Amino acid sequence: MRSPACQSRGLCAEGPLERLTETDIAQPAVVATSLAALALLENEGAVKPAAMAGHSVGEYAAYAAAGVLDAESALRLVHARAQAMAAACRTVDGTMAAVIGLDEAPLRAACEAVSRDGSSVVVANLNAPGQLIVSGARDAIERLRDVAKAAGARRILPLNVGGPFHSVYMQPAASALAEAIRATVFRQADIPLVLNASAQATQDPQELRHELEVQVYSPVRWIESVQRLAQLGCDRFLEVGPGEVLAGMVRRTLPDVKVASFGSLADLASAAALIEG
Repeated sequence: MRSPACQSRGLCAEGPLERLTETDIAQPAVVATSLAALALLENEGAVKPAAMAGHSVGEYAAYAAAGVLDAESALRLVHARAQAMAAACRTVDGTMAAVIGLDEAPLRAACEAVSRDGSSVVVANLNAPGQLIVSGARDAIERLRDVAKAAGARRILPLNVGGPFHSVYMQPAASALAEAIRATVFRQADIPLVLNASAQATQDPQELRHELEVQVYSPVRWIESVQRLAQLGCDRFLEVGPGEVLAGMVRRTLPDVKVASFGSLADLASAAALIEG
C-alpha cells in the first residue's frame, strides 16, 4: 500500500477531481500541497515567521512547519483524521452552510432555536466578520434558513462539503483519531502556534496534542486567531498552500495589515516582497 504522502502527490497531479475532493483524500492533499509550498519558500531562503496558525486541517501543516511534527507524521495523522471523519459522515445526513451578515451571538441563538434531539446545527467556523459557517444535520440547516434571515442574515449559502465538520457529529471521529495521536511524537513548537479551538498561543507539546483531538468537533475560531497573531506582533501575513481564501479572511479581519498568498511559483514574487517588507 502506498503511503498517504504518495497517494496525495499522485492525486494532486493526476486527479480525478471527483476523487480529489472526497474527504479522505482532500485533507491529506491540502496538507501535502501546503508543505510542498513551504519547502519551496524555505529553499528560497524565506525568513522564519514570528508565529503561525492553520485553519482546520491546515493546523497539521502548521504543526509540521513549526517543528512539532515531521512531514511524514503530519500526513499520517491527517490521513487518520480524514478516514475517521469520513466514517463519521456516513452516519448522518449532514452538511455545512455559510451565513453572511449575521454576528456570532444571534446566529448561535438561531442554531439553538432550530436544534432538536438528534438533529442539530452549530456555529462551526468563525472565519471573518460577517462570514460565519454553520454545520450540522441537513434538516436542521434547512430549518435555520428562515430563523437566521429573520435575525438579520443577508444570505445562507450551502457549501459543497462531505459532511458536518466541526460539529458534535464529529465526536466519534475524535475518539477514533485519539489513538493515532497518542502513538505520535509531538515536539515543542519552534514558534508560537495559535490554536483553532481556543485562539490561544502555545508551544507546549501536550497542549498541541490535545488540540488536534478536540478541534475535529470544535468551532474554528479564526477571527480571534488572526487577532491573536496581531497581538503577538504579526503585521504581515502570508498564506502558504492552495488558494487565497485565508488571505481574504485576514484582510476582512485586519484591514490594515499586509497580506499575500503563496501556492505556486507565480506567487513567489509577491510572497518575497511581503517577507522582505
